[in-house]
Amino acid sequence: MFHSEESPTTVDHFLFSPASSYPKPFARLIDRDGRTIHTWSNEAAQPPMDAEPPSFLRGWNHVEVDAVGNLYAMVPLRALLKIAPDSSLLWQADIAVHHDLAFGPDGKVHVLTEEPRQVRLGSQFLVILDNAVTTLATDGTLRGSVSLFDVLCTDPVIAADLRDRIVDKHTAFTLGGHRINAEARGLLASVTYGGSPTEALRILRGLPGSPCDALHTNTIEILPAHPKGLWEAGHVLLSFRNLDLVAVVDLDTPQVLWSWGPGELSGQHQPSALPNGNLLIFDNGRASGRSRVVEVDPATRRIIWEYAGKPAEPFFTELAGGCERLPNDNVLVTEAEKGRAFEVTRDEQVVWEWSTAKEHTGQPTSRVTLYRLAGVPASTAALLSRAEAS
Repeated sequence: MFHSEESPTTVDHFLFSPASSYPKPFARLIDRDGRTIHTWSNEAAQPPMDAEPPSFLRGWNHVEVDAVGNLYAMVPLRALLKIAPDSSLLWQADIAVHHDLAFGPDGKVHVLTEEPRQVRLGSQFLVILDNAVTTLATDGTLRGSVSLFDVLCTDPVIAADLRDRIVDKHTAFTLGGHRINAEARGLLASVTYGGSPTEALRILRGLPGSPCDALHTNTIEILPAHPKGLWEAGHVLLSFRNLDLVAVVDLDTPQVLWSWGPGELSGQHQPSALPNGNLLIFDNGRASGRSRVVEVDPATRRIIWEYAGKPAEPFFTELAGGCERLPNDNVLVTEAEKGRAFEVTRDEQVVWEWSTAKEHTGQPTSRVTLYRLAGVPASTAALLSRAEAS
């Protein structure tokens, strides 16, 4: 479906990957009329169908395209793929990737990863799914990894809240009397497991109430310097869904430089820095059942603009979703569970709208139709359009 009104814009092409494309995942570049301009597809690192993987381990969790049309595709908790415009595999990094990646100015790729970890909280030893920022060289080789649990624990306020949440989650799980198998008991007792790392993560993610999913980091962005000096170029913007927290961190020190969100956000996604130094954030509104986009001044910690739809036509996605500033200062919004995206002006006029139906492959799929729609620069779209025609 497509609907448009006249709107000056410099972004006319968009990238997405359907959540239901397993076992042959693909991504599409479309124009504003919804026409497919280019398609990438590659089955590398996909779990076999006879293993009956859960929906969160199928297909591609997230995709991004670089300036020359190479696609970076996340096979959730298994691998990051770099795929050429002709869909050939350029390299494969076998790491437990999830949710998001960012390109550094030096060409390195910074990606969110996950691993089980036992942490000591008072007299208790509890297992969490620790998230990390893992750095890859331009050829996909591993260059380093920084624990985000460790980074957050450098801030006393965040550390106290994080520890309380971990203890509360594990206490609720224990009191729930859930019956779990020997593999899960071994992982919870000592992070001991004889199978693959992906299978260990699957077991822990699948526990009732998600007691180990403490952070659920879902966004990473490498920042330019803040115009008022709140952070420097190269510092990192992160979103922690299960803490309702957005933070700017220095991964080298490491330390938390700025944070905001608890009491204001609920299950947010895709914070991004604006040219004026403010942050644009997609607030899923899991607690209220109503999503919104907010612009926050990090210096005052005040919301200076927000959009939550019209009173009679709100929008809501409990999972995934996002927002992105376009060059004309309009905002591209993804309502993931409905497979809908729209462009809204700062005076709250929807000037473009697109939606896609969930593609049925006969396999169980995620509740979301797509993770995110992203704008693609005209120069990259032109390269891919010529590649498709050749």
